[in-house]
Amino acid sequence: AEKQVREAVEIYNHVFKRLCLGYLILKRPDFDKFAGAVYSIAFDAWNPDGRVNQIGTVHNLGENFAKAFEITYEDVGGVHKNVFQTCYGFGVSRVVAAIIAQHSDDHGLILPPDVAPIQVVIIPIIYKETEHEVNEYAMEVYEMIKDGGIRVHLDDAEDKTAGEKFYYWEMFGVPVRVEVGPRDQRERKITIVDRVLLKRRVVNLANAVESIRELFKEVMRNLEERSLATLKEFIVDASDTSSLSEIIRERKIAKICWCESIECAEKIRELSGGEIRGHRVDVEEKPEKPCLICGREAKRVVYVARAY
Repeated sequence: AEKQVREAVEIYNHVFKRLCLGYLILKRPDFDKFAGAVYSIAFDAWNPDGRVNQIGTVHNLGENFAKAFEITYEDVGGVHKNVFQTCYGFGVSRVVAAIIAQHSDDHGLILPPDVAPIQVVIIPIIYKETEHEVNEYAMEVYEMIKDGGIRVHLDDAEDKTAGEKFYYWEMFGVPVRVEVGPRDQRERKITIVDRVLLKRRVVNLANAVESIRELFKEVMRNLEERSLATLKEFIVDASDTSSLSEIIRERKIAKICWCESIECAEKIRELSGGEIRGHRVDVEEKPEKPCLICGREAKRVVYVARAY
């Protein structure tokens, strides 16, 4: 069961990193673990409004449910023993909400390439005198990118300007835009624009697929760095109860030392409106100060936040 818990945490960590999310991996305090579990581990993603969003959980159930429901196995010696169980999963709607909340800007949504239904949109830059040539070239570019295994859409609608198309697809978060104009057509090049930085670069058509895949990596790297930087900004050390309340009021995540008593946990909720979410399991953090509430020896460094 312990091995399966570790594997589940590794799997979720891998998935959430591919989604470029910023989150904390926390072991819940005993009073907040899954009912009947030995312990619970949760992934808390930051949200712009300061509340954390639990996007995944892993629970070690031990023998508790096996005893209650008489679930046993027969070992090599013929002895019946209780099974050890785990329970884990993530909320798809919560994960989608985290992607939308963390990967957005004033232009709209930004989707990580791995999950974007459309990874690349091609927009022809049309002038009347070169319309036919550019449209033919845009179709050639489309076929090449499609054959390269990339999810691509050619927006050749005639009722919108190129600028309107730029705005539309930026709003829907397509990771990479390809612009094809008369000069690109003449020189057998394309202009590619990433959704995060909106930076333009011109590449040869022959290298289009390779260049776009490299840009996917850059988009993911920039998204992850931005999300992790925001998470780091959200976490603030609380030195006393006044600063704790202020941190939560300012829609941040407070980092405190705690003695593990329920009484102090309840006092924290009463004073700040936040709740103890748990201590990190991916890094070891030893308390260097006494409990923020009672002043006794602290046993854990924990994180306090409002939550959904």
